[in-house]
Amino acid sequence: MVLQYTIRNYSKTKGLIKLITFLETVKELSFLLIFISSAIYCRQLKLTKWKRKLSKGEMTMYIITSITLPTYAIIYLVLLLGT
Repeated sequence: MVLQYTIRNYSKTKGLIKLITFLETVKELSFLLIFISSAIYCRQLKLTKWKRKLSKGEMTMYIITSITLPTYAIIYLVLLLGT
């Protein structure tokens, strides 16, 4: 009886581990997609800045993405090399 309970629990635990691994992979892919999208948006704002003066909202987004993109990349590399 105890052995059957242990086997069932192991089976559930194994399924949970697979689910957690899958969700972590999806999270990493979503972060990568957000990072790429932000880089493209920052580039678009930079091109727009050359053509005309940016509005206050555009300038705010340009400054924020210009600061956060390199910061995120450095933090991600440090975490990647740390594990």
